[in-house]
Amino acid sequence: MNDSVGRLLRLLEERGELDHTLVVFTTDNGLLEGEHGMVDKRTMHEPSIRLPLVVRYPGLTSPDHPRVVEQMVLTEDFADSILDVCGVAPLARSHGRSWKSLARGQADPGWRTSFLYHYNYEKQFPYTPNVRGIRTERWKYIRYPAGDGGPDRHKPELFEIAADPEEARNRIDDPSCVTVLQELRAELDRLMAATGALPDRMPLDEGVKKELPDARFR
Repeated sequence: MNDSVGRLLRLLEERGELDHTLVVFTTDNGLLEGEHGMVDKRTMHEPSIRLPLVVRYPGLTSPDHPRVVEQMVLTEDFADSILDVCGVAPLARSHGRSWKSLARGQADPGWRTSFLYHYNYEKQFPYTPNVRGIRTERWKYIRYPAGDGGPDRHKPELFEIAADPEEARNRIDDPSCVTVLQELRAELDRLMAATGALPDRMPLDEGVKKELPDARFR
């Protein structure tokens, strides 16, 4: 991968186009291989949801003085950001935001401080149940609704990411976290409503079965 990126950059440089090209380097979700007792890449745990994002564009970034942006940027921001850099109006309907100003080192007091994670159970990927969660700069709350209107079958999780980046300690039962848990649940409901995810319709979590999924999914 590194060699291929290098070849592309050299070709752009040879053509005199490098400094007129926006380069965005990122990847798909991380793949869990047993972390948290899970596999696949659809969970909300940090090894799965954290992606590299490296951006190069002279005038927007400085190759001589790379800058690390601490704000939470999402994949849904890519389209709006690329359009913004190209001087094109943002999408009419989008949950994303342009990170152009952040890449320039400019403050954006209205930038997000939390984001929603939303995943529906799929028969072809049965290792991951329905997931509804919220992540802030400090905390993460995850719940696993069954889809039948009854109680969640899997224990919810609460991690203080700032102090526990490996998510080794589930604090969902910690009495000292009652208030923050209430706040996170309220913020989760707010984001669900803001993104049009309410009423919350989801498939039934059928778990991992012995037979193969429907042939259409294979």
